[in-house]
Amino acid sequence: MNTTLRPFAPVTPGEILEEELEARGWSQGDLAVVLGRPVQTVNEIISGKKTITPETAVALSQALGTSAEYWLNLESSYRLDLLHQRSGKRTDDVERRARLFSKVPLKELVRMGWIDADLNDLDQAEEAVCRFLEIDSIDDETKLPFAARKADSSAPHSQAQTAWVCQVRHLARKSKAGKYTRSALVAAVANIAKASADESSTRNVPAVLANLGVRFVVVPHLTGTKIDGATSWLNEESPVVAVSFRYDRMDWFWFTLMHELAHVLAGDGLQKAMVDQALVGKDADATDLTAAESKADRVASTWLIPDDKMKSFIRRTKPYYSRKAILQFAATIGVHPALVVGQLQNRKEIPYTHHRNLLVKARHLLTAE
Repeated sequence: MNTTLRPFAPVTPGEILEEELEARGWSQGDLAVVLGRPVQTVNEIISGKKTITPETAVALSQALGTSAEYWLNLESSYRLDLLHQRSGKRTDDVERRARLFSKVPLKELVRMGWIDADLNDLDQAEEAVCRFLEIDSIDDETKLPFAARKADSSAPHSQAQTAWVCQVRHLARKSKAGKYTRSALVAAVANIAKASADESSTRNVPAVLANLGVRFVVVPHLTGTKIDGATSWLNEESPVVAVSFRYDRMDWFWFTLMHELAHVLAGDGLQKAMVDQALVGKDADATDLTAAESKADRVASTWLIPDDKMKSFIRRTKPYYSRKAILQFAATIGVHPALVVGQLQNRKEIPYTHHRNLLVKARHLLTAE
């Protein structure tokens, strides 16, 4: 007895139609007369050479007492079965690619060099994505926990947010840092803030933090995200501070950095990485924040410019904040003038269009680009 399994053969609508004719004792010529169509048309439908169009389906329903939908469904099922039979591997590849893109924004990560994946070699691509997400199988969920800036931290994270946090940890593991102690960072944080006064001091920030045991990484934000920075820990003795330079401005960098250092000193991010979005700029959102985020905002602002000094400057200077006044105040307190402009904007004392020439760029000081 031959038990060899043969490939599945799709059933054509013509086979069903032929059974209908046999049940009625009709020939193909008889049906052609009823439909008012050439015999060749009926023959090609039965042989599967001609598709059943909506018009033909309506005519068959009237001739045979069925519904038009019945014949259209038979035709659609046949064509789909035929497609699967002819191109099973191709459709499987589509499903696999779709699964990869549901995990990470793969095309963007490949372009940025975060993942080395060849979509023409799906086995290799799956392995690359799994390594990046630190999962055993593409069907697994990443175990990297993190919380967004909003109070509603239960909201699902986007694939781009997850990918960004993964890249932070990959880069952090490659960087070196000394032994971290909270007391050393507390003692140094005021001097770190003063380093904003000139570019050479700003350029030296990563080395200063590394000596204090804090790993500093720059990870560009991904499309569709508003991530500015994050605080994470490789272990209980290895804090990580990440910035994205979503805005390439000196005030943005310094506020984000000090905000993340406030998280480090508070021990935030030990259980879940703290991902901060929309910290600075027109889209900054200080509503519906967790207590930890609100505190980090206040502490960062005060470290950069003491609140009493900022309020005193505003009382003396408003409503007209000249360039000269801003430069003098910044020099007096020992910070970059961009920080003064940033705080004036945040306090709604000046619009975001004013003194933009003082908001100098900072990314080039802290990256190899």
